[in-house]
Amino acid sequence: MLKQNSAAPDMASMQNNQQVPILKQITREYDWIYLAHTLAINGDNISRSDDKPAKNYVERSYLRQVLGGKPLGQQVLIGKTSGKPALVLATPIQNDQGKTQGILAIAMTLKELSDKIVNAKIGTTGYAFLLDPDGRVIAHPSDEFTNERKDLSAHPAYRALMFDHRQRVEYTDVNGNRVISYAAKTPHDWILVVQQDYAEAYASLSETHTSAKILLAITLLLAFLIALYVSGRLITPIKRLTGVAEQVSRGEFQMQLVDTGRQDELGDLARAIERLGHSVRLSMEHFRTQ
Repeated sequence: MLKQNSAAPDMASMQNNQQVPILKQITREYDWIYLAHTLAINGDNISRSDDKPAKNYVERSYLRQVLGGKPLGQQVLIGKTSGKPALVLATPIQNDQGKTQGILAIAMTLKELSDKIVNAKIGTTGYAFLLDPDGRVIAHPSDEFTNERKDLSAHPAYRALMFDHRQRVEYTDVNGNRVISYAAKTPHDWILVVQQDYAEAYASLSETHTSAKILLAITLLLAFLIALYVSGRLITPIKRLTGVAEQVSRGEFQMQLVDTGRQDELGDLARAIERLGHSVRLSMEHFRTQ
C-alpha cells in the first residue's frame, strides 16, 4: 500500500493540496492507521491526513533509514500525535529520475498488541513484555514502562538472547527473587520476553518431588514391615526346629513339635524331624532290649 501510493503522480508532486486527499483516503481505508503524512528530506511535514499543524520529524530514525537507502523504514516510538507507543512505517517518494525527494509514512497505535501483552498473565507472578531491537519497551504491563518506552537493554533476558543467543535464563531480581525467563525474536526483530518467579514456575515439580519422597519413604517402611513379618514367620519356626534337632541329638525324645501342620517347606521339615525322632527313639529302645 505504501509503495503503491508513494508512486501516485499526485503524491510525487510533493504538493499539499494534491497529497492530502490520498492521505485521508489511506486512513479511511485502513482504520488501524491514525496518521498518514509526507515529509521533505529535511524532515519538514508537507502534508497530513489529520489536518493538524505541520511538524518536523528530522530526529526520527525511520526518516534516516529511508534516506539511507532502505526501501522500508520502521520505528516504534511515542507518537507526537497519539502520545502513545506507535509503529511507523515509511517508504521513499521518488521523482521521475528515481531520486528520493520525500517520504510517505503511516503511523499506527499498538493498543491491540499492548492489550494482548498486558493481559498475558502467567500464574500470579508471571507476565510478558515486548522490546524493540534496541531494548526499549514496546508493550509492558506497567503503563509507566510503556509510556516512557523504558530502556530494558540491561535486562538479563534481553542480554542473554542478543549477546549469548540463549533463550532461557535464570537470574535474581532487585527484590531478591529468583526468576526464570524465556525470550524470542519476532518476525519484526522485536524481542518477546516471558518471565515468572522460579518458585511458582516449578511449584508443581517441587510438589511432585516432595510426593515422590513421601511415597519412597512409605514404600521403604512397608518393605521393612513386610520383611520383619516374613522373617518372623520364618526364623521363629526354624529356631524351634533347631531346638528339637538338638534335643534329638542329646537323646531327648519327649519333644513337642508345633509346626507339623504347616503346608510349606517348614512343615515338611518339622514332620521329617518328627519321624527322625521316632526312628531314633525306636532304634534306641530296640538296642536296649538286646
